[in-house]
Amino acid sequence: MSKDRKNENKAAKPRKRGLWWKIPAWIVAVIAAVFVILLAVNYVMSLQLRQYIKSFDPVDYSGIDRVVPEIDPATGYYTMTSDRDLKIMMLTDLHIGGGCWSTKKDRKAVYEIISMLQNEKPDLVILDGDNTFAVPGPVYNGGGTLNNYMATKDVISIFEHEGVYFSTVFGNHDTEVFDYTGRAKLGELYMDDKYKYCIFDQNFTDSADIPTVTNQIIVLKNTAGEITKALLLVDSNAYVDNSIRAVLDWDYDIIRDSTVDWAAKAIADLGSPKTVAFFHIPTSEFRIAYEELETNNFNDTADSQYISGVWDEKMDETVHSRIWHGGITRNVPLADIDKFFETMGPDGMNVLEACFCGHDHVNNAWVRYKGVDLCYGYSVDNLAYEDINYSGLQRGTTIINIAPDGTRTTEYKNAYKDCGVSANAFVDVYTDRLFYENGKPDGAM
Repeated sequence: MSKDRKNENKAAKPRKRGLWWKIPAWIVAVIAAVFVILLAVNYVMSLQLRQYIKSFDPVDYSGIDRVVPEIDPATGYYTMTSDRDLKIMMLTDLHIGGGCWSTKKDRKAVYEIISMLQNEKPDLVILDGDNTFAVPGPVYNGGGTLNNYMATKDVISIFEHEGVYFSTVFGNHDTEVFDYTGRAKLGELYMDDKYKYCIFDQNFTDSADIPTVTNQIIVLKNTAGEITKALLLVDSNAYVDNSIRAVLDWDYDIIRDSTVDWAAKAIADLGSPKTVAFFHIPTSEFRIAYEELETNNFNDTADSQYISGVWDEKMDETVHSRIWHGGITRNVPLADIDKFFETMGPDGMNVLEACFCGHDHVNNAWVRYKGVDLCYGYSVDNLAYEDINYSGLQRGTTIINIAPDGTRTTEYKNAYKDCGVSANAFVDVYTDRLFYENGKPDGAM
């Protein structure tokens, strides 16, 4: 064979590529495979959690004259009408992870929630936010999934199976910057007509009018047609912007002015009845009252009275920044952070009777500020705070009874001591000391 022919054959052969392009391709393929496997595993875990929920009996309401919430055509609001006391149960910070890393803790939370429902038999449950915690795990005690939509279905399944009417506000963890589902779409899920017991409703006819997502009014009446109380569910939003930086800095949002304006007009249109508000992140008045009481050794001041409970159990800057969402990071006077209390409270419309919040899982304090009750609710969290699943003094529910004449009473029920929950059903839960043992203010329990 001639030299020219050899060179021609050599040129015709394809040149072998190097390995450089295969390495990133394999990395992408492995990541994609892991992602698909996690999706499948988390889906199976979710189905198994719902099967676990179905293993419980529904709440037994036999012998109780159940009050069915119905939409009043005159107002468009869900209305509960009765001449007996209505029992409102507030549950907050359920933190259902919905993934493979949170399976055991999710089951523990479900067991506790259902046990409290069966013990209390509430007429209505208000979920006060952070129902889910769809955070990649096991980092930061996450559930191991980004699918907050699926985790939300798990939460809804609890109340649908138990046959308990409920509604919700959102917290900062119901939708994360990295989650699949945004707030608006998650709100639509709660409003799905297939759910018989979920009465979540935006109360808006035009979505463009919605200032934020979870805002609702539920009206309580007696059979004489008198409004005995307005339950105002308010969206305190999540973070100041949709960025990882805001999440990592715990830079929490507030109840926005547009929401306050909507609430003020809506309550006024109802005739300005006394109002009980539910939102997730505490407003600035919670901190103002706390600081007044702390300065005065938890003795009453002209504006603030300590009623009960634990407040700010861990006295360090990290927890302060988490608790007082805007007070640390915003360079404005504390009282000017939001206008909700100023508008609805005694210096404004004077309709605000009580505010219930969650967000800080180890706080369950109740104080009265300018005549308005400011109450942290007992939390359910077994997941978000490290090792909190072993701690029991802060876990439970808040019961709000409304009489036919509008009289309200508030009672805190501990899951283990008051609601028949077993302290060693999943792990040995201690109920003899606080989750944070140091820094308890004088006067707290």
